[in-house]
Amino acid sequence: MQRSAQPGTASKNAVDPLAEPDPRRQKRRERILQIGTLVLLLAAWEFAAHDANKLLVAMPSDIALATWDLLVSGELLWATLDSMSTFVLGFVIASVLGIVIGFAMGTNRTVEVILDPYINALYAMPLVALIPILMLWVGIGFLAKITIIILFAVFPVIINTVTGVKNVDKHYLDIGKAFMASRAMVYRKIIAPYAMPYVASGLRIALGRGIIAMIVAEFLTSISGLGGLIINYTNAFETAKAFAPVLVVAVLANALTLLVQKVEARFGRWRRR
Repeated sequence: MQRSAQPGTASKNAVDPLAEPDPRRQKRRERILQIGTLVLLLAAWEFAAHDANKLLVAMPSDIALATWDLLVSGELLWATLDSMSTFVLGFVIASVLGIVIGFAMGTNRTVEVILDPYINALYAMPLVALIPILMLWVGIGFLAKITIIILFAVFPVIINTVTGVKNVDKHYLDIGKAFMASRAMVYRKIIAPYAMPYVASGLRIALGRGIIAMIVAEFLTSISGLGGLIINYTNAFETAKAFAPVLVVAVLANALTLLVQKVEARFGRWRRR
């Protein structure tokens, strides 16, 4: 004879449908889903490209072999270092300029009125159209690539920084005034921490635009780095080798985006609490 459960008690194996899922289990499930999707896409690509013209379509297995050959020869490594040295310098300059200009526009109405029309116009403009003019001004070398990366990456940082600064909770500013905090302390202790998640979001957007600018600059200026490899091997109809730098760009973009997301989560943790 089965004994009925006592009122007010619950089985140990019962699962609350409204309970939040285990973060580790959910993260593991998402990672498995991502890897499974990637495997299916690569398998479909391999099957679809098996009978295609090798000069036009490369199979993932051929791309893997070509990538290994370029790594062993050192060509892919040197091209990556060349591209990343340009990208890192341009991205750092764009980030610093964007944060400084964004804070100035967010805290000073006069600066915002003066700069806002130009920021909006340049952000909405197809900046690729300005590259031939920039080449006339600064040439086709290292300086041209740095300038193009800065031009592509700086505006998302400015816009997001202005948004973060202008959305600071007024209660925090009132508390700072009540404790007679100096202007520098208000910037450092109130405005900067509150705006940091917005800045991190702007950096994440600028990261993608900066990588695009890096490749475009290498296409149109000195034909060097990863963009130069893509152009050279595409012109030689070596499609598998042309995909190798594309693969490197994709991996670098994901790694850098993940890094910026970690920074964004770190500085935005206090707001969630």
